[in-house]
Amino acid sequence: MIVRVGKTAFDVDMIVFDKDGTLIDLNAAWAPAARIWIETSADGDPTTMNALEAELGVDDDGQLLDGGSLASEAVGQITARTRAVLLSNGVDESAAEQRMKAAQAGIDQMTIDVRPLGPVRMIMERLAHAGLILTIASSDNASQIHADLVQLGISAVISAVAAGDGPWPPKPHPGGIIALADQFEVDPHRLLMVGDSLTDVAAARNAGAAGVVGVARADGTCVIAPMVDAVVRTIGELIVAV
Repeated sequence: MIVRVGKTAFDVDMIVFDKDGTLIDLNAAWAPAARIWIETSADGDPTTMNALEAELGVDDDGQLLDGGSLASEAVGQITARTRAVLLSNGVDESAAEQRMKAAQAGIDQMTIDVRPLGPVRMIMERLAHAGLILTIASSDNASQIHADLVQLGISAVISAVAAGDGPWPPKPHPGGIIALADQFEVDPHRLLMVGDSLTDVAAARNAGAAGVVGVARADGTCVIAPMVDAVVRTIGELIVAV
């Protein structure tokens, strides 16, 4: 099946979508959670908070930086980075674990703002109706991915999910994408990756995907533009040729 993005065409059977920054607004969803994680883990200490912001990729306005840990890595990786910063700032291991547990508890009590980037439901239904297999490969945990898909109203058209807490290493490792392809007996060369981060690009290239489409930020910038085959402002620019 031919999927066109501007003048670029891909002959594919499956599309693998990232979630945060691709289908939903990354900072609307996760900047408040990042603030809770950092403040609680640091126990309010400004020096430790600054160190965590630098390590996890948060700017002075509390926004998640492109390519930063919080924007692209799995929970286990973020936890490991946080633990290392706390220990290097004089927090003992037991206290560090207690702080991170408290931080996670605070996040678990939040209502995540799942703000779609465009008419995601309508677009996904159109792509699925055309006969494409639609899947998700995200660094987020499976439970959160499925909750977000319900909020977006697209659970029925997503055939499978590869989560950050799955049995494969997180992106940029290609294991999750390859598992999705294998599940539907699709050659990885016949899948298209749509994402917004370097980890999306690397995972897709490592899997042997037919191509990678980068999703730009609201201001039109796309840090992965030099590494992808095409750039879109929203997934609505994915057109199935008939």
